[in-house]
Parts: sequence; structure tokens; C-alpha cells
Amino acid sequence: MRNIYKALSVLCLGVAFVNMAIGQNEICLKKAAPYKAGKYSFFACTGDFNGDGKPDVAVVNYNADNVTVLLNKGDGTFDQGTSYPCGHYPTSVKAADVNNDGKQDLIVTNTGNETIAIFIGNGDGTFKDHKDIPGGAFPCYVAVADFNHDKNIDFAISNDSSNVVTIFMGKGDGTFTQAGAYDVGQYPSPISISDFNGDGQDDIAVINTGSNSITVLFGKGDGSFTKSADYSVGSYPNSIAAVDFNGDKKTDIAVVNSASGNVSMLINKGDGTFSKPINFTAGGGPISIVAVDQNKDGAADFAVCNAGTNNISIFLNDGKGSFPNPTNFPTGISPICILADDLNKDGIPDYITVNNNENGTISVFIGCASK
Repeated sequence: MRNIYKALSVLCLGVAFVNMAIGQNEICLKKAAPYKAGKYSFFACTGDFNGDGKPDVAVVNYNADNVTVLLNKGDGTFDQGTSYPCGHYPTSVKAADVNNDGKQDLIVTNTGNETIAIFIGNGDGTFKDHKDIPGGAFPCYVAVADFNHDKNIDFAISNDSSNVVTIFMGKGDGTFTQAGAYDVGQYPSPISISDFNGDGQDDIAVINTGSNSITVLFGKGDGSFTKSADYSVGSYPNSIAAVDFNGDKKTDIAVVNSASGNVSMLINKGDGTFSKPINFTAGGGPISIVAVDQNKDGAADFAVCNAGTNNISIFLNDGKGSFPNPTNFPTGISPICILADDLNKDGIPDYITVNNNENGTISVFIGCASK
């Protein structure tokens, strides 16, 4: 995470409308005007912050020390956004109802002052001032789940400087207690949570950027974990997606490798162990991945944003877990994070990229029916 700017690069030319085909499959996206977030926007999440049933967006801005919330107008366009101070050098954000009031809240990691900021949502798209808890050494990424099945939100943090994943258990009132820390690889960053071994418990897969690997931790169902194994991937992995890619009802893992310029896919053997990676070439400086069924054929596809070539690459699944050459769409300058959601509720996946540059913008791509 600390060296992530090595993957970022220069210019991109935007287009108003793109409609391209791969074989018999078409991907239709309409690119909207960019939206201002904050200086060097870094990461984002979606959530319904004002209770209107439409996904809104929260963006952490690394050099502005704030989080910007943009409310969806209902058609996939957004308001100008409201920014909230959070902490020093924020790097990730997740939406969840941490106090069980039915309203979406925000959890933000601040690497500069090593805190976790908890924002309680008012339910109308605004948030109360944050309350901080200690985040450990260089907390860089947060992922949420209910690890002990008590119906309260818990979360896991990757601590880059201490090479651990730290677990925080929620009390259901917006407060948390630290429950343990687990050794992983070098410079852990993004985390994905899923049931990898089929025992009904949430497990954790974390990218180790410094050791070019992922570590899998098996959950016991009480908020504690056991280390399963490390798996080698490509060079400088930066993002992870966990989903069933080959249709066998087992959760697989896809990892973006920025220095290798590819995506490593690890197929689950059925017991939470994984095969050697199969690699797919992406664009220049791929840095973030999201899994989605783009063409609604029941098979998981994925999209990658490429910081070096200023575009996104969408890979369609052939139904057997193999992916032909991607379709590419221009973004803003230096896209660093990609999200997928149905922003206008038309049943077609839409995309958001966070563009990590001095202007700090997000690019929005609205999915349209293929011709």
C-alpha cells in the first residue's frame, strides 16, 4: 500500500459513449461526466446513506484527510458531495450499520495517525462527527462481516507495518473491542471475506503486497481464526475479489498484480485450498478488481481498472471459468479503485472508478442494454 503510487501514471482521453463487442457478447457502457471528490482520492464504497433505495458513494481522499459522500439522484447521477474530516491519510472506507439502527454508517482507516474513524449515519445522507479507535500499526484496509453470528457488525483491518490482520468485534452500539491479531505476509493490504472451506463460517483472504502472496485465515465462528496457507500470486498484488468463477459453488479468488500486469485466478479445490494461479493479461498497471455478472448469464465476470493506461478492462466469463480478451473503456487520470453496483436500478451493472490525481474525481459508467 505504501508504494501504491508506483503503479499510477499519466493521461487519458474520455469518451461520451462506448459500445464494443467480444464475439457474440456486447458490453454497453455510457460514461457520465466526472464528479469532484477530494485531493488524491484513494478508495470508495457504495451504500444507501439516505434511505431512498439507491446506492450512494463515499470516497476517502488521501491528501485531503477527509471522506466525501455523494448522494445518488436516482438515475446514476450524483450531487456535488459533502466532505467530512476523518483522520490523516485515509486509505479505505466501508459502509455498514454498526449500531443496529437501520441506517448506514462508515468505517474509515487512517494510516497517518493510525486510527479507525467511525461515522454514525443520520439516515438522511449526513453523518455525525467521527469517533476514533486505535487501529494498530499503519491500518490500511477494512472489511466487514459478522464473525461470531451475534448480529452485530465486526471488521478486520490489515496492518501494513506489523504484517498482521487485526479483528475488531462490534458491540452493536457503534463501539468495538480488539479481539486478536493474526500473522500474515509482508505488507498486507486488501482483504476479502467469504466462506472458503464450506463450514458456514466467514474466512479471510488478504493480499500480501510485499511478499507477492495471499494468506487465507479460516474462521472458527467465534471471532477467532486459524492460519490456513499462503499462496503465491503475481508481482505486486494490489486488489482481490472472491466469488465462484467456474460454477462449482465454491468461492474462488482473483488477484490483480500491478507489476506483472495481470490477474491471477486461484480455483478453490472445495476444502478452502486453492490451485496454482491461472493468469490473465490486463492493461497497464492494473490496480483494482471487482467481480460482477456483467451480461446476466449466471457466470461471474470481472472488471479491472488500470492506472497505467487510464482505463477499465471488462472480462466476460465463457461459463467455464475462462476469460477471452477484455473490452476496454477510458476513465479519468490514474484510476486506483473500481466499484460495481446498479446505480439507476435498471438491472444492468454500472461502474465507478476513483481517479487518484490532484483533482480527485470519480468516473461513472452507466450500463446500457446491448444492441
